[in-house]
Amino acid sequence: MATMWFFLSVSSVLIICAKGQELSLPRVNITQGTVVGSVKSVAVNESHFEFYGIPYADSTAGTNRFKAPTAPPTFESEFIANRKGVKCVRALGVGYEGTEDCLVVNILTSSLDSNKRLPVMVWLQGKELDNAHDPDLSFKKFIEKDVVIVNINYRESVLGFLCLGTEEAPGNAGLKDIIAGLKWIQQNIAAFGGDPNNVSIFGHGSGASAIDLITLSPSAEGLIHKAIAQSGNALAPWAVTRNNIKYAVQVAEALGHTVPDIETLSNVLSRTNVAALMAVINELDLTDNSLAFAPCIERSIENVEAVLLTSPYKTIMEGKQLQIPFMTGFVDYEGTVRADRALNGDWLTRMDESFEDFLQPDLHFINEEQEKEVSEAIKRFYFKNESINTDNLNDFLRYNGDTMILISAIREARMRAALSDVPVYLYQFSYSGALSEVLERPLPIKSAGHKEELIYMFYDENNSEATSYDLVVSDILVERWTNFAKTGVPSSVTSQTTWQPYTQNNTYYLRVLDDEEVNANGISNFDIELQNPHPELLAFWDDIYAKYFNDAESKWSLGDRNDGDNDDGGNDDEDEDDDEDDNDDDNDDDNDDVPDSASTAVGYTFSILALFAMLDKFHMF
Repeated sequence: MATMWFFLSVSSVLIICAKGQELSLPRVNITQGTVVGSVKSVAVNESHFEFYGIPYADSTAGTNRFKAPTAPPTFESEFIANRKGVKCVRALGVGYEGTEDCLVVNILTSSLDSNKRLPVMVWLQGKELDNAHDPDLSFKKFIEKDVVIVNINYRESVLGFLCLGTEEAPGNAGLKDIIAGLKWIQQNIAAFGGDPNNVSIFGHGSGASAIDLITLSPSAEGLIHKAIAQSGNALAPWAVTRNNIKYAVQVAEALGHTVPDIETLSNVLSRTNVAALMAVINELDLTDNSLAFAPCIERSIENVEAVLLTSPYKTIMEGKQLQIPFMTGFVDYEGTVRADRALNGDWLTRMDESFEDFLQPDLHFINEEQEKEVSEAIKRFYFKNESINTDNLNDFLRYNGDTMILISAIREARMRAALSDVPVYLYQFSYSGALSEVLERPLPIKSAGHKEELIYMFYDENNSEATSYDLVVSDILVERWTNFAKTGVPSSVTSQTTWQPYTQNNTYYLRVLDDEEVNANGISNFDIELQNPHPELLAFWDDIYAKYFNDAESKWSLGDRNDGDNDDGGNDDEDEDDDEDDNDDDNDDDNDDVPDSASTAVGYTFSILALFAMLDKFHMF
């Protein structure tokens, strides 16, 4: 009997403790109802609040697959905000992950006091350039600087950027997701201690280009107040499509369909299950570094709100971008995003034999002779008169990095500075320290590669590999980014360098030094301010763009889908990094429509091939 009473007493205590813990969980009232978060302890007497998976819009599965997001659901009872692993659908090179029911926000905050009005930093992670594994990102150091962190999920690839100019698929669903998320923030962020009148968006890669495009849309007026575009921008050749129909048709035909018109194309892609779509997209191979499905210049459709009706180039040239402080930049070797194509693919051989197939899509030529002449000039500039092979991998990386990101970043900074009075900040990140080893780069380069600054910005203090220099670089980045969010000026108390805006007359930019330079200088200088970034490189490309620039525009009929193409292309429409989340959602497509037999059969075939490829990757047969 005594034993029984002992167990009953223990059970009662556990129940009481559980109830007490439940009552102590953070509860926030928003427009949809009450959300319940969690408390994350990060150190002794140090914690913050976390809310994961709060829907800012309804599910896009089924008939809403390619349309703008709709209003979010209301909660009949308390919503438990613990869905940490929600991801939108994306192809992974082999297989895919995510769900169509993915339009959620994650919020990390140190305070729930609505009177505090902390600056808000909205993180958009890019996932469309490469499918390399990335470490988890920790926002702890940002939260310690008294900012509220919000992550917005948005549709990607074909689900986010199928652009057919119809009511069913008007285009830019992914950008419209982001704008819907920003509107949700305006309505609700004060309840999480944030200031709706001080919202900054920052992101990397394709996330950065999306951010830049948002700053060019009248739909975002009043929703954001500062923007940071890291290793991606609206003028990047891949940021906006030049041929929105071509790859949609290729996908449909690969699924076994004949496509006589746009309506049929729209119906096919709407009905096809996600597994089949992703399997085909995994097989695309665009040598021009474009994306098969990217944001587009929309056309006006009655009762459909467009977010981009003019090209980024025209918008900036006309000074019609949002008048907010803007920061952009790049790392030394952005081309490492294509290292795998050189080492494990055939791009070196193909580039040596047909360099014109690797020209970026924002160039246009009147005939093949002109295209050949320009491609040979570019090839000489980067590779001299040598064959392209493993002996000049650095040149391969330079070419891809320059054309994908670096040149467009400098050009945009220059255009914005010349045509607007708001501050523009430009940076170059060169540092590659001990923390960089987590990237497991396939090439022994000594400077920073694509996404390397993220390792230092989102440094996890549990990583024992960090050197004292690594920690200083991390502090400088976090201080500059958070102070920019707070005041519009990227200052740092750790650095002795004052970073001035890039202007038409004074082309200032900040360079974070590489580790060898830091070691040579000691701890006195980790970053320096310079002027006139990469003049020889910029002069070369300025001359080419003055003669052959191909501005972004969309096509609206099947007949003109190949107009202006310089290559036959394909793509790797994929993943960059996912933030702090590491729990994969199940691979549901959430589409209750019955797929047609052709797409189902093709889906099964590609799934089997993907399985064998995965088994081979892990040496299981």
